[in-house]
Amino acid sequence: MDGYNRTRFVEGLLERYKAELPSFTIHLHPDAWTLNSGSRFRYDNQYVGFLDDVRAHRIPVDFVEIFHESGVRYFEGCLIVDLLDYRPTKPTDPPLEIPEKTREVLHSTSETLWADLCVINSNSGGNLTDLQAIEIEARILLATSAPLCLDPNPHLSRIANNVLRVTTPSTPVSLKRKASALDAEKAEAEKARKEKIIGFLAPDSPRASRQ
Repeated sequence: MDGYNRTRFVEGLLERYKAELPSFTIHLHPDAWTLNSGSRFRYDNQYVGFLDDVRAHRIPVDFVEIFHESGVRYFEGCLIVDLLDYRPTKPTDPPLEIPEKTREVLHSTSETLWADLCVINSNSGGNLTDLQAIEIEARILLATSAPLCLDPNPHLSRIANNVLRVTTPSTPVSLKRKASALDAEKAEAEKARKEKIIGFLAPDSPRASRQ
């Protein structure tokens, strides 16, 4: 049953490799983010989906080929990512000198499995047969997936599925920006501005009457 406990698996993985360097590091600055020591990217650029995948604890499928070419290290089929967050709680404060560090585990999906097979096929000159592809897929699944529950008892299957569901990490706060008091003030000011405009356009509306 331990194989179906995602939280326990992540904790064990991080414990086993706590002394190892991560697959890569993401630096989160107030106005931009960087991957390792590479170029700076704005939070609204075309690569923002990369952060969404990291936030959802899944391997970014669009970068699987780049990971293979760059020799990014996998840990038991997963990626271990260090997040260094220099962003202050309030946007008016200066960036943190010592960042908040967290370590996340990114898991493979059916899409990344397909991308892995495509990369392997490309590296072999495109000569991978269907049987070879099936064998490689079976090996990957055997190494990265929880053991199958072959007991015909429906209660045991229900318990295993429930353990997997409740121990799967929830989606954390967005990496794109932090919630702050200033953001709340901006949202409230924008709401008041819209209500004022509605009041001018429709002075007899209930909302305008409340104003």
